[in-house]
Amino acid sequence: MTYVEARDAVVSYFNTAWNNLYPTFPVFYENTTQVDLDKVGPGFLAVSIDFEDARRLDIDPEPNTESYGSVGMRLFVKEGAGIRGVLSMQDALNAIMKYRKLGALTLECPTPGRKIEKDGWVSHDLSVPFRFIW
Repeated sequence: MTYVEARDAVVSYFNTAWNNLYPTFPVFYENTTQVDLDKVGPGFLAVSIDFEDARRLDIDPEPNTESYGSVGMRLFVKEGAGIRGVLSMQDALNAIMKYRKLGALTLECPTPGRKIEKDGWVSHDLSVPFRFIW
């Protein structure tokens, strides 16, 4: 599995699962579309897939490599929307992403992160580590 294949596996799997649950809640991926906050609606999800580390697995002349990374998810909702809807979406993100095997890539335990309030928006972070061998 290459970096491109790993990213494609995550995006393909996640888009299908998320759109089945929240077909009108938009998802934006890193370095693609600029989000127009005045037109996006009541919320959106920003996703980034980051490759963070790798290690040699064996001493063979052509060794295998295990690569590590994380899927960063930042759920944005407008201030005043309340927390129940956000928690429901976080539950869905956890259910979709935890301990999934996507070919050679394995998603690990989702971890909640920061909550930030800024300019009328509240964001809630979730990080999902992954690993794959190539």
